Amino acid sequence: MLPSSELHGPPLPDAEKCLHEVFYKNVIKYPDATALVSTQQASTLYGIQNPPSASASAEHEVDYLRWTYQDLDRAIQRFVINLQSRGLKRGDPLIIFMPNTAEYVIATWAAYQIGCAYVPINPRGLSNDREMRHMLQTATKGCQSDFMAIIAGTFDMCARIEELTSEFNCIRILVEGDVDGWTPFKELMHNPAQEVQQSLCRDYHSELSDRTIFFTSGTTSLPKGCIMPSAYGFAAASWWRQSSVPMMPGDRVLFTLPNNHGFGWLCIMSPFLNGATVVLPGPRFIAEDVIKAIQVEQVNHAGLVPTMVHALGNTPLGSEKLSSLRRIVMGGSPPTGEVIGICLDTLGASGVENLYGMTEGILVASGVVSQASDLIKDGDVSIGTPLPGMSVRIYAKDSKRLARAGESGEMHFSGPSLIKGYVGVADGNFYHEEDGCPWFRTGDKAFIGSDNRLYLIGRYKDTIIRGGENIEPSAIEAVLGQIPGISVFYPQVVRAPDSVAGEVPVVVVNQEVDDDTANKIKDTILAQMGDLYVPAAVVSIQTLGHEEYPRTMAGKVQKTKLEDLVKVYWERQNTQDNCRIDGPISGPQVMESLCRAIEKEKRISIDLSLPIIELGVDSISSIAILKRVQVETGVSLPSSLFFTQATAGAICQQISSISDTADFAHFTPLMEDGPRNLCFSVLLQGTPRAGVPSLFITPPGSGNAFVYSTLPKFCNDYAVYSFGSPFLMTKSESSWTIEETATIYANTILSIDPFGPYMLCGWSMGTATAYETAYQLHERGKQVLGIIMLDLALPRQPPTIPEATVDLFEMMGVFPPIRREGKPDVEIPAFRKKHRVAAYYAKMRYVPRPFNIGNASRPRIFVIWAGHGDHDRMADMVVQALDLVKKDGPGTKLKLSHEWLQAPRESFDAGGWDEMVGPEYVEWDTVEDADHDTLIESEELVVLTKGLMEKAVDKWVQEMQIMPNGLG
Repeated sequence: MLPSSELHGPPLPDAEKCLHEVFYKNVIKYPDATALVSTQQASTLYGIQNPPSASASAEHEVDYLRWTYQDLDRAIQRFVINLQSRGLKRGDPLIIFMPNTAEYVIATWAAYQIGCAYVPINPRGLSNDREMRHMLQTATKGCQSDFMAIIAGTFDMCARIEELTSEFNCIRILVEGDVDGWTPFKELMHNPAQEVQQSLCRDYHSELSDRTIFFTSGTTSLPKGCIMPSAYGFAAASWWRQSSVPMMPGDRVLFTLPNNHGFGWLCIMSPFLNGATVVLPGPRFIAEDVIKAIQVEQVNHAGLVPTMVHALGNTPLGSEKLSSLRRIVMGGSPPTGEVIGICLDTLGASGVENLYGMTEGILVASGVVSQASDLIKDGDVSIGTPLPGMSVRIYAKDSKRLARAGESGEMHFSGPSLIKGYVGVADGNFYHEEDGCPWFRTGDKAFIGSDNRLYLIGRYKDTIIRGGENIEPSAIEAVLGQIPGISVFYPQVVRAPDSVAGEVPVVVVNQEVDDDTANKIKDTILAQMGDLYVPAAVVSIQTLGHEEYPRTMAGKVQKTKLEDLVKVYWERQNTQDNCRIDGPISGPQVMESLCRAIEKEKRISIDLSLPIIELGVDSISSIAILKRVQVETGVSLPSSLFFTQATAGAICQQISSISDTADFAHFTPLMEDGPRNLCFSVLLQGTPRAGVPSLFITPPGSGNAFVYSTLPKFCNDYAVYSFGSPFLMTKSESSWTIEETATIYANTILSIDPFGPYMLCGWSMGTATAYETAYQLHERGKQVLGIIMLDLALPRQPPTIPEATVDLFEMMGVFPPIRREGKPDVEIPAFRKKHRVAAYYAKMRYVPRPFNIGNASRPRIFVIWAGHGDHDRMADMVVQALDLVKKDGPGTKLKLSHEWLQAPRESFDAGGWDEMVGPEYVEWDTVEDADHDTLIESEELVVLTKGLMEKAVDKWVQEMQIMPNGLG
């Protein structure tokens, strides 16, 4: 079994051979097999006649180019001999600006036979002077040659190419048209004289590797030159030849991709290396032509990008679907469920494959699947396993520590297809291991799933950090891409600067949208991903001053340029929005400013009858809202007003009644006498489903419902709810008990799901309320499958309870400030400090009641321990603090040792919970590197915590399905 942090592809044959050597073996082996079909070119092109029996089928008579392997080789040899006679030699670059025609195929194989450096460049890039000059200079630098050949597809390119290449010694060749100074392509296709053929015979140069130069997409900087090893092509050819849907001699393979980057190159090299037939439906992608070519030629394999799939899906298919397609290889961007559905259902293909690659030589593929669920798990798209000869490792970000099972990290790649580095540019992402093996840091964020396949979840440089929480733009794009009414807008997610949160996500769409559509996009994200991911705005590219997305020459959206446009727009909008209200300020104006700010930040209309805590304003949102109010009115309101149980209407009335703004300096929000029958709850993730148990998590001593938002998404889409303490900002907030809180939690659970069964979880003090809630639900006749206890043992009431206060906890360092990435720290609100002290007393006074050990329906308990620190030393620390206060006086900065938080623990057990449910009903595990706080708060370690939680949840649900009336 391979380690969870590393995957290897099967062995790679032919790695040391040259591409044209394998191609020529197929010419010898399959001389009369069809090699190339070009549906838009004449059957008599360059005097090479189609074979007599060349009709595609009895139903379709065709009159277009159809060459056998022998015919194609004859055309290549003519071109090779004529090129060599004009001075082109081994090592010189052959640069092509060509569409997908037979001439492109001829030039490609001619370059490899001569031993030239093959350099395909997108003709669209000719308008970009800086990038084009850079690429031409890079190509000549990589070849160290004083001569080059340049082939242009059409005459309209000639003047621009002449301007760009005026300083180079070169031969210029033109396929279509007649321009002075340019050699017609057809002139190089004349059959040379016999003596010339004999003097310039075929030369394999098998001791040399092929030279292919591609350029990176250039989304963030100038394109970098990559000299591609032949193994890049051999790996893909071998993968498709040996797969469950093999690419065999005689198979038809569609080629309609741009030919200037790796994905397109693989999709035309592989069929030739496998003795198959390449079908060119035209020089450029036209949906109707592609569909006709697939139907007439009965194409079996096709490489496409999602935009092409959408175009084909919107084009009438006529009387038959494209059922001959056994494989559609998806590349360029991750396929969504909708795109896979178009491939399988609309177009009628029998299989889809996801291919992930980088110009640096990285190749990973999923293999052919027949349904979307085989590729997409909980929104994450599998990119599969490395291709033959390749290896992948997942390391912690900026570290050489291998990731653990299920832990996300940075993908590193090695294999014979990996380039040695960029041409003329040193880059620290290329490195060698101690054994001399070359590796590359991809910058991609990925993890290896339990199915031993890779899942790509984003780019580290694209990650948006909102108030310290990481947001992957690709995750939001994947959700939107699965909604037919939204995916047509090709939404792109980028960051925008925010003075409070640091960064916020903004969705950019490719056309103007109305408010209803923008709200639908936001509501979709809210429902499927949670509040954290909801974009701050939805804007069109036209609003940003452009008609279409900025793209690279390879057609990729340039996120950095898009982000720059959004930044300018966002700063302009904020300048316009954040304006001081003219004239004297009154309470009603402050109230109106507050309501506007809430609606802008939360993207909802305020229901004045709801408790204001149920608006779901977290710490980061509250800062943004209150800052907006302060800018507009000059009034500073306390964040505690968002956590009171009083209704939004009552708070608005309280604010409106204040006539003198000076009175706001002493403003205290209204507080209810006691809690309501239900508490605030938030659906953190997942989809509630009847009969599928949800996970309900009770808060720690802070009472904060959002503390668990760090948890990564659970597999199987379990619904996960988090509760806010019902005693926050009430007059009884300092005298509540575990039993009272648990009663309200149980009521809330039953209001969400009256039937069950249920699963509960708690962290720190929340373990006590989770247990008591489970006990009360059980007493009401409800089934609780299990309880997850995060790093706390069974509470035991001490003989005496040491006295604690907010001031004492302050002196002990219990309330560290809230850290924000790139922003000033934020003090913990006073009301949370009061609640924390009350939680201390509630836990100290709590005496848990055991379940009837003979009852088979009692819940199971799974304890997750932190590997460091003593989980329950608070009472001892209070005593130590009190002693220091007596010795040094009140207000003394206490110098308490915190070693107990970091020291490794030596032993782990059931933590006393076996006394409540029986030893056979308790299991435990450990997150070794975590302490009590980092178990939930660390981005890296919470992945491991979630993994253990998921293991327990999966086990309980499986047991419930086997024994629906109980787990005993």
